[in-house]
Amino acid sequence: MPQGAADILRLLLASKPLSAGFKMIRFAPIFTIFLVAVAGPAQACVDLAPADAASLSLTQALARVADCHPEVRAARAALAGAAADVLVAGQAPNPQLTVGAGSVGNALGSGSLWRKTFDHSVRLDQLFERAGKPLLRRSAAEASRSAARADLADARRRAISAVAHAHQDLWAAQGRRAQLEAAVGLSAESLRLLDQRVRAGDAPALDATRFRLDHARLQADLRQSVADSQDLQRQLALLIGAPGLAVQLQAQASDQPWMMPADTGATNVALEGRADVVAAMARVSATASLRDLAVAARTRDLNIGLQVDHWPTGPGNSSGTGNTVSVSVSVPLFVRHANEGEVARAEADLAAAQEALRKVRDNAATEWARAEGQARAADDRRRLVVEQLEPAAEKVAAGAELAYRRGASTALELLDARRSLRAVRLERINADAELAKALVDWRVAATPSDLRLNP
Repeated sequence: MPQGAADILRLLLASKPLSAGFKMIRFAPIFTIFLVAVAGPAQACVDLAPADAASLSLTQALARVADCHPEVRAARAALAGAAADVLVAGQAPNPQLTVGAGSVGNALGSGSLWRKTFDHSVRLDQLFERAGKPLLRRSAAEASRSAARADLADARRRAISAVAHAHQDLWAAQGRRAQLEAAVGLSAESLRLLDQRVRAGDAPALDATRFRLDHARLQADLRQSVADSQDLQRQLALLIGAPGLAVQLQAQASDQPWMMPADTGATNVALEGRADVVAAMARVSATASLRDLAVAARTRDLNIGLQVDHWPTGPGNSSGTGNTVSVSVSVPLFVRHANEGEVARAEADLAAAQEALRKVRDNAATEWARAEGQARAADDRRRLVVEQLEPAAEKVAAGAELAYRRGASTALELLDARRSLRAVRLERINADAELAKALVDWRVAATPSDLRLNP
């Protein structure tokens, strides 16, 4: 990460919470990561250190978005191409030079080539565009470049969400794996002690059979959890540009300082600054310029030519004319058409771009509302798990363990209590991950575009 970006990140991580109308969940807005991701020139994707891969925080994963995410890199290449298109659009037509020779006979005479007795001709043609065509063409190219720049910002915005989801999914999968490994270990120890009791005649053999069935089920769940974790490791590795370290990736719990959204929704002004909305508006501007360019094509361009002819006299050519200069002007004749089809197509493209802008604005508002609702629902779900389900499950499990050791409950009751506790702990892991992902989605749903990006 560039030093300036790192300093900004540290300052924001050290900032105080907002007003009391906001509810602190964890500390550090993802908006900080987005600003770091879109600020500054592009850098090469630096290899991820094995030590970082073995303990990868969400902040570290998000810091690699700007330089390593495949879609961001593709969008940056598209922006470079759009910038080149601006140079092409601003170039005036080159003049055309024509050199010829005519009336070449056998008696060319002596002297230099210029004094040979044949007709020398040198012609220069230049196209002069009218009705502001060069300005309209450049205007369309500049608007397309603005759209590509906003596309890059939008690609980074979407990549932040994708990387956050992949990171938290991996963390949750690895958490589930750890819970299942602990459950398998506890089940194996319980089965060993129960076998001793069965041999001593203190417990029925049926209880041991039930424990073995439960142990086998746990082992199957653990194997599936291992496969899921490996698949998620590969997905995250591709998104952060570290496919070679996929098997070493170990995600950590979310370290993002986050706040729940306030009760007020995003304003239209905020959504107008979203990168995808900015890109759609720029495309409307580009198609409008192209429509004007199609209309301007009805104004005839001039092709002006200047020709110099040199036909010297000599012993074998007494009829030479010496030097003559001629000027010509050519214009297209709108006999069969006057670009009506081009204008109609440009009008249709403009209407399509305006409709696309309307759709993008509607989608932005919908995405914001959905992200806010999901963030609130995820917060409520996590609070329910932490404050009610988890304490109750732990209390029931502890009581069941004690009762079984004293012979006051059956093996079925103990296994049921253990399953309930395991399910609640897995729910806690899922609730933490879902809340982290929902908060990321909520924040980036209204993240403004940074139009100062360079290709």
